[in-house]
Amino acid sequence: MARPWQFHWRDSSHPVAGAMSITLHLAVFALVALSGSRHEGAEDDDTPISQLVLIELPQKSDRRDGGDSGLYKPAVLASLQSQPIDSARLAPPASLRMLLPEAEAEPEVEAPADSDADERMGPLQVEIPHPSDGNVITVVDPLSSYVMPQAEAAELLQKIESLARKALRTSPQAKVSWQQDGRQYDADLLLERARNGVEPDRVVADVSADNLGRRLTTHIVFRRLAYSQFTQVIDQWDPHVQMHDDEIVGRVHINSRFNVLSDSRAQPTLIGKVSTSAASYALEANGRQRADVFREGIETGAGRIKLADLIHPLDGPLRDLDARVHQLETDTRIRFQPDGSYWWGDSASGAAGQRGERSEAPVYFIASRGVTVYVQGVIKGKVLVYSPQGIVLESSLTYANDPRRDPDSDDYLGLVSDRVIEVAPPEVTGPGDLEIHAALFARRRFEITQFARRNAGTLRIYGSLAAGTMSATEPRYGFRLEYDPRFERARPPGFPAMNRFAVEKWDGRWTATPERAASGAY
Repeated sequence: MARPWQFHWRDSSHPVAGAMSITLHLAVFALVALSGSRHEGAEDDDTPISQLVLIELPQKSDRRDGGDSGLYKPAVLASLQSQPIDSARLAPPASLRMLLPEAEAEPEVEAPADSDADERMGPLQVEIPHPSDGNVITVVDPLSSYVMPQAEAAELLQKIESLARKALRTSPQAKVSWQQDGRQYDADLLLERARNGVEPDRVVADVSADNLGRRLTTHIVFRRLAYSQFTQVIDQWDPHVQMHDDEIVGRVHINSRFNVLSDSRAQPTLIGKVSTSAASYALEANGRQRADVFREGIETGAGRIKLADLIHPLDGPLRDLDARVHQLETDTRIRFQPDGSYWWGDSASGAAGQRGERSEAPVYFIASRGVTVYVQGVIKGKVLVYSPQGIVLESSLTYANDPRRDPDSDDYLGLVSDRVIEVAPPEVTGPGDLEIHAALFARRRFEITQFARRNAGTLRIYGSLAAGTMSATEPRYGFRLEYDPRFERARPPGFPAMNRFAVEKWDGRWTATPERAASGAY
């Protein structure tokens, strides 16, 4: 195989050509001897280093569409192998021709049938060094960026994400190396902490690999996932509960086996990808097909999504010095007002208590251990309510500026508890529907109090729900859960995040650079 950075000057077997070659060499030798040290086109003290020859690659008129193997084998190789060598155009200057040793002939290599590198590359630059620098001929390949095959890209992302989860737990920086398919990989990982409790943490990964004498590099930016980026995550499904009069729009994951009931009265509808870590699920259907339930399919045997064991509600305020923080030492009731103000006070006394004005910065309500927080009203701004004990929803809790009408709405609410988030009894919430705009995280349980009470209403959540488990909602409520797509780019302040990462920015390409040759040239 002829490599693209070596050209061979072949001997002719014809006697006449040999005689002409000898005569030509003698003439050139005499011309050089007569000219002495004179260099045409250069000063007397110039030292000729190399000569640059531009070789125009012929255009193919019979180009065909097809796969490109350029990722592992430069397109320049296929181009040079597929074109006949014109010895008149490729011959070095006469002053060098006598000094270059003649190489042994190598067998011709058949070029790939469908290479379209000619149209992409343009002129090929071939550098012929001065004989004193060694007889090395270098090709500079201008085609230096390659799109990764889909399988390789997916495998690389999975590997880097896994390394980031493990290597960055105790340090914000890490260097990792590994071997795969006979290739050496190296990655520099940098964890960039979010500047506030709304933005995600990010991981910047600079990855490199060796491939056929060149160094391949790529730059990837990951973001840390928050639990609010799933519509619903349930750790352990209550075996006594069935999905029935439920409609969920968005991504759903359940770590355990779960139950589905579809009958003549109602059927669940899940519009979005559904996955479970269990090998199967229990479906009871009377006259209905599974496709009617899982509109975009279901994946079984998926990986688990672990709920956070520890919640750090003060991480957000510590990063955002402008944040407003209220520490709650006793059971507290909070009423949010449409103008962005709010009242909070002791829940037992029933008094209005203290008033807070609207804040452009995030507002945090942090309850002490054993304190329950009761919430109601209209949210304007960015708010997090956290209680290690429990949060009680006493009435509808909605945004002043509904994101479904205005996608640029800047209203966010996060409700987070180490134990329980529950809907208050019917005598508190009143009859009819209950609407909640928020991202909810209940580490142990999301509970509908007195769910057996008939109400003929619907519980509607616009946002997301992550819970250790979930009670039944019927017959008190039908259940509707719709994902808030703003959570793809932002989260409620201080909302819990996973130790998982997803790609935020990447072009999916390798960028190739030639490695330094032994002669010192690139």
